[in-house]
Amino acid sequence: MGYFGNPINFVLVSGVIGLVVLGGAAGGGYPCSDGDGMPKEIFGGVTYGCERLAPGRQGKGLVYWVRVDLTAPGIEVYVTPKDPTAVSLGWQYRLRRIRDVVDKEDLAVAINGTLFSANSGWIKLPGDLANGAYAAVSDHIVSRVSEDYKYLLWFDDQLTPHLWQPNQPVVAELPMVKWGISGPGVPTLIDGVVSPSGRAIPSNPDSRTAIAIDGPRKLLFLAVGENISPRLILQKLANIGARDGMLLDGGNSSSMAIGKDAKGVSAGVVTGGWQPVATYFGIRAQRLGNKLMP
Repeated sequence: MGYFGNPINFVLVSGVIGLVVLGGAAGGGYPCSDGDGMPKEIFGGVTYGCERLAPGRQGKGLVYWVRVDLTAPGIEVYVTPKDPTAVSLGWQYRLRRIRDVVDKEDLAVAINGTLFSANSGWIKLPGDLANGAYAAVSDHIVSRVSEDYKYLLWFDDQLTPHLWQPNQPVVAELPMVKWGISGPGVPTLIDGVVSPSGRAIPSNPDSRTAIAIDGPRKLLFLAVGENISPRLILQKLANIGARDGMLLDGGNSSSMAIGKDAKGVSAGVVTGGWQPVATYFGIRAQRLGNKLMP
């Protein structure tokens, strides 16, 4: 199920980069018992850690996070490009599972991306044709051009992160955008404050994916939660240094995976990953010496 509650047609996808994943370790190899969640550098400029949420009305379960320094040597951003075959058939993408994307694209870490629609039946399958509900930008190629961009988190050629808001002239500035992913709008994190506009934020826990930045420090923060409210997942990002951010896709789409050659943690899917989605956001990074775990 995506953020708007339609399990058939929509799925919600996702510097120093910070990736926070909130939820159970479905893939195994990511324990978070006392003393085992201390931050550790798993790739050059990429730091991983975890914690366990105290059960409450806004959620429960594990919180996994990754912090990546966008200024570190070898750091690259990845956003799913449009699929040529899908485009020839009048669509934008083909659905893929996160473990396949991480392996094929040689990513250090990845999360699901933006909300999408697909020509799937009751079960979404890899290869199904899909369209993004909101814009994604991959190496200066924009998936869709519209004045209604909602929120767009983007990077220029120097990997400087920015967050465009709905009242800003996004389309006129698109030539500067090399990588970007957009979301449905609210709830948001602006200047370190969750939903500063005062708009109501749903409080029901569910699987959530969020993305945020600290522009001046060139930090990006990503979040995936297995059972957490929108407000709490954004507050968690703010607590670890994020300044501006938004939700991406959630529900059954929420997922995160760590790539091969990670030091100190097992490679593979951390949470989610069973449902294929249209777009992914990921990071490439340099490996660090010998791995501590197979």
